[in-house]
Amino acid sequence: MTDKMLVEVFASLPPCSGGRLVKKMMKKVEEKYGDRVEIKIYEGINDKVKEYGIETTPAIVIDEDIRIIGVAPSMETLEDALKEAGL
Repeated sequence: MTDKMLVEVFASLPPCSGGRLVKKMMKKVEEKYGDRVEIKIYEGINDKVKEYGIETTPAIVIDEDIRIIGVAPSMETLEDALKEAGL
């Protein structure tokens, strides 16, 4: 399988502590899974937020499925969500 798993992160602007934490976690995910994930980070209100109907941040969308919303998950929870999604 050559397709990368798309992980989209939505954070407020200016980023809250949860958003900053999630962005740090994404760096770790990128280091660990590198070529298997594509991470996109969105800050503030944009078309993607409206498309998914996200009203609370931070939010993590994995392969177009909202997995985590309104909280900064633990690394373990985040990895579980990635595995659940098929990583």
